[in-house]
Amino acid sequence: MMKIVSGMFGILIMMVGINVAKAQQKIGHVDIQYILTTLPEYKEVESQLKTLETQLLKQSQAKEQEFQEKYQDYLQTSQNMAEVVRQDKEKELTQLQQSFQEFQQNAQTSLQQKSTELLNPLYKKIGDAIEHVALEKGYSHILNVGVAQLDIVIYGDEKFDVSNLVLKNLGIDPSAN
Repeated sequence: MMKIVSGMFGILIMMVGINVAKAQQKIGHVDIQYILTTLPEYKEVESQLKTLETQLLKQSQAKEQEFQEKYQDYLQTSQNMAEVVRQDKEKELTQLQQSFQEFQQNAQTSLQQKSTELLNPLYKKIGDAIEHVALEKGYSHILNVGVAQLDIVIYGDEKFDVSNLVLKNLGIDPSAN
């Protein structure tokens, strides 16, 4: 009887071992930032965003300069102004300052929206390529590394980094970078 129980226990342990081996999952990781900045399209996106940022900055500086000039003029002449003129100038300065602040907020929002509009298709392209590589190579999970303070992986063995496979899937030679 003891031999039967021992035999059954042995078979049970083997079955559990086989199931555990089957349950192991293949996990890889990518550096999405590296892939993104390697895409040829990224350079164009970066250029467009830099151009927009420069335009907005020039406009912001012009508005700030206009305010500063009018403010300096007000400081120099306010003592000799009639009360009604002084109040009108103060009102104008307040409106200019509010307009400047509103422009800065709108400029930041505009830049963020343009960035999202231009980068989303690239992130979709990268996501599709990651999915393709994962399915093709049998990965059950692909984790992102390379984003400061947002890394999902604390440690990743380089042999499981599939970033270059994703680049190859996108038609980019990773050794050229």
